[in-house]
Amino acid sequence: MTKWTTKIGAAIIVLLVLVAFCAPLIAPHDPNTYHLDMKFDGPHWGYWFGNDVDGRDLLSRIIYGARVSLGIGVAVVGISTIVGSVIGLIAGYKGGIIDHIFLFITDVFLSFPGFLFAVAVAAFLSPSILNIIIILSLKGWVGSARLVRGQTLALKEREFVLSGRAIGISNLRMYFKHLLPNMIGPIIVNVSFSMAGVIMVESSLSFLGLGVPINTPSWGAMIDQGTQYLLIAPHLSIIPGIFIMLVVLGFNFLGDGLRDRFAPKGR
Repeated sequence: MTKWTTKIGAAIIVLLVLVAFCAPLIAPHDPNTYHLDMKFDGPHWGYWFGNDVDGRDLLSRIIYGARVSLGIGVAVVGISTIVGSVIGLIAGYKGGIIDHIFLFITDVFLSFPGFLFAVAVAAFLSPSILNIIIILSLKGWVGSARLVRGQTLALKEREFVLSGRAIGISNLRMYFKHLLPNMIGPIIVNVSFSMAGVIMVESSLSFLGLGVPINTPSWGAMIDQGTQYLLIAPHLSIIPGIFIMLVVLGFNFLGDGLRDRFAPKGR
């Protein structure tokens, strides 16, 4: 079962990446072109997902929305993983006062619910993709850092690490040549699950009007706009909602498969 779900998840992610990169080539219409005579139209010839409240092609906006979601997800998870891995490595390997300070800081961050933290910060900033990346990265590094710290604590008592320290290997070489390569599996698994979480939070912020700028194609903003017209045009919310569900499901399926691949004893 797991193998099939992993393949399904991988297929969804590959399709998402292809759609995001090829958006200008495969989108049938300009996502911001108004067709006021087609407002609220359901799926029909040439407009396979119908038209929104301004007559814009919903399929084209879904395609460009994939680019927004994937771009924000890659940026946030990339920054969080790099920063968190470096901090977690140093805290776990050095121990002592550095580790105590690290634990205190992460405990403070974890005391705030992630989504409420993002909403509180976003409320003071203007909607923009850069601000969303900054907001989500502010707290996103904590999970990666704690994961890497835990792996480091387990690895630093292993024979190869003790031998390296005995012969005087530098800390930098120990971090990136001996410790990090031995924990790459859990990090990759965490990346997959983190991507799903970031896409969900970005969509939720855009749904509340705190995410991407107005008129920028975003699945969450599309759902928000569609909620006002559920009785006359339910496709405006249902279609982007389905795509959010599929992408999050894809990353979770892929994460489950990777977890079993890198930690078979945990099956």
